[in-house]
Amino acid sequence: MSQVNNEAKYPGVFKTDDGSAAVVTMETAASEAAGAYPITPSTQMGEGWATAVARGDKNVNGRNLIFFEPEGEHAAAGVTAGMSMVGLRSTNFSSGQGIAYMHESLYAAVGKRLTYVLNVACRAMTKHSLNVHAGHDDYHAVDDTGFFQLFAKDVQSVADLNLVAHRVAELSLNPGICAQDGFLTSHVIESFFEPERDLIHTYLGDPSDIIDTPTGAQRAVFGDRRRRIPELYDFDYPAMLGTVQNQEAYAQGVAAQRPFYFDHIKDLTDQAFEEYATLTGRKYSRVMGYKLDDAEYVILGQGSVICNAEVVVDYLRKERGIKVGVVDMVMFRPFPADQVSHLLAGKKGVVVMERTDQPLAVELPMIREIRSAMAQAAENGRASNDHSTELPYPGLAALLPDQIPDFYSACFGLGSRDLQPGDLIAAVENMLEGGRKQRQFYLGFEFIQKDTRLPKMQIWQEKILNDYPNVAELALPSAGDFNLFPEDSVELRIHSVGGWGAITMGKNLAMTAAQLLGMHIKSNPKYGSEKKGQPTTFYAMLSHEPIRLNCELKHVNVVLSPDPNVFLHSNPLAGLCEEGVFIIQSELKGEELWNSFPKTAQQTIRAKKIKVFAVDGFSIAMEEASNPELRFRMQGVAFMGAFFNASPSSRSFPITPRRDIVTRCRSLIVRRLPWLFCMFLRYSLSKPQSIIWRMPAAVFSRPRTPLQAYTS
Repeated sequence: MSQVNNEAKYPGVFKTDDGSAAVVTMETAASEAAGAYPITPSTQMGEGWATAVARGDKNVNGRNLIFFEPEGEHAAAGVTAGMSMVGLRSTNFSSGQGIAYMHESLYAAVGKRLTYVLNVACRAMTKHSLNVHAGHDDYHAVDDTGFFQLFAKDVQSVADLNLVAHRVAELSLNPGICAQDGFLTSHVIESFFEPERDLIHTYLGDPSDIIDTPTGAQRAVFGDRRRRIPELYDFDYPAMLGTVQNQEAYAQGVAAQRPFYFDHIKDLTDQAFEEYATLTGRKYSRVMGYKLDDAEYVILGQGSVICNAEVVVDYLRKERGIKVGVVDMVMFRPFPADQVSHLLAGKKGVVVMERTDQPLAVELPMIREIRSAMAQAAENGRASNDHSTELPYPGLAALLPDQIPDFYSACFGLGSRDLQPGDLIAAVENMLEGGRKQRQFYLGFEFIQKDTRLPKMQIWQEKILNDYPNVAELALPSAGDFNLFPEDSVELRIHSVGGWGAITMGKNLAMTAAQLLGMHIKSNPKYGSEKKGQPTTFYAMLSHEPIRLNCELKHVNVVLSPDPNVFLHSNPLAGLCEEGVFIIQSELKGEELWNSFPKTAQQTIRAKKIKVFAVDGFSIAMEEASNPELRFRMQGVAFMGAFFNASPSSRSFPITPRRDIVTRCRSLIVRRLPWLFCMFLRYSLSKPQSIIWRMPAAVFSRPRTPLQAYTS
């Protein structure tokens, strides 16, 4: 996406939310009907739609919303298809095994020329074990169905591409998928410009509008004018759909869809992008390039990794003078061979990042398509040398052999495995002169732990290496630890326990801070499939600059630990910066609290001059809640107040009068739970010294000045 153009008619409204909420907001404004069955991580989308139905929300055309939850994803695909067949603007939400379960129904939706959009929070498929986190297995599992496929890299593009997908579907009479990374985008809260409802009405119109028929094949069926979403089930004009056909008719029907429908999708997508850019100032294309004009090397991928790659590219250009760029595969079906061949022409090396593994295939899905596109471009090149009148592949570049780059295949991020900037830098270094030049590799993990201190592990690894001497080389080691966040950013990490409300607390804290400080934010939870009762981690970043990196935080300014036993299973001080802030749940004070910390933690606190605070959030919660389980969740409110009183944000980004804090907090918190807002004020703003205790200066190597609380 290009930078926001504030002179556009519909520049968007600055908001903070996650990818799932962006889908819900767009769909409940634009669409009329949804059939969906909940499956992690897309459950929140269906829940959001159902909530809107229960509230009686109306879409931009003034119609009530329809929701049907069947017994499974296969049935959900059938329900959504039925809604589309009667002329409703329809949608569905699913992930992982849900996509596999509905697979066979998707072919029929395409064959019937339906117009619904399937929103996918992409998730790893169950293989040797179950995983509910990010993977592109489901996205590529259905890339043969005929659905066109778009992939968003962040919350902004989730909202925008959802609307574009509906526009393309309704122009081409072809259903589409609008995907995002499960959890890594669907559950990441960040700042974006939310498309206005007036924009949605202007751009998409009403499903019952009569429009000019856009293609010749459609005119042959509907005439010069047709309903925006055709009513295929119409009692006034009965038709047979989904009939049984024998050899001749079936083959003719399948082949006819290519010229009469599929071949139009490319141009209609370009048209939809151009129309959207005119209205919003936000420009998209089927393939997006970042700093490609003079790039010699390219990082190519789809989804949230693109944002990380852009940050790494900026760093490598500035600090090391490496000419590297990024290609974002916004559209995968139909595959944009024309744009890919032109963008990659003449580059020295391209590393293709893929969040899936297909070990029995010759290569992974994206790089297979890219190689095919470049092979066709090479055939064009040979034809141009022969002075042929026509190129065999119109629209593609005509390339000589030395204009085709070397390709490298990187498998990463399976099941949301973290990818750090150092991993992407290693992938670039692998392509450079003097690099390893390894063509296929994994990123972000290792097969052999070097320098392990565990004797049994060492013996076991020696046995593995004896049988598989090259296994360690399958993974590319990281290039190191790099902190590439904006210089003015505040990074926060929360350690808690599943079921204690840490995720809700983190979201409220991040969104409140963003509104209080007028800053960009990015925050996301990390937890395992076991969830309740197990350790959870929440990350948040705040900055005056847009935050692009999407990864676990290795460097933080503030650590909050509502979990009093955090030192028993984690190191909450890991990555905490010099003079950072550590706030822990405890009823202990003074030397008693200090002595409860492990010796290694005490050494770290002294060495880094970390400011330590204790908050007895449990006691505070007990005063307000009689329900034992609710008490765990209530302690998070006290930690929100502690953050605003003790974090670096109060000094780096000063906010004045106290009533300004109160007013802005009210707009976020009171909408959810009024008593929560009252508790927030009572314990975090009006009496900061009563809940925040600081380690005595004697534990540090030099005296510290007292904490300055907010004053009105």
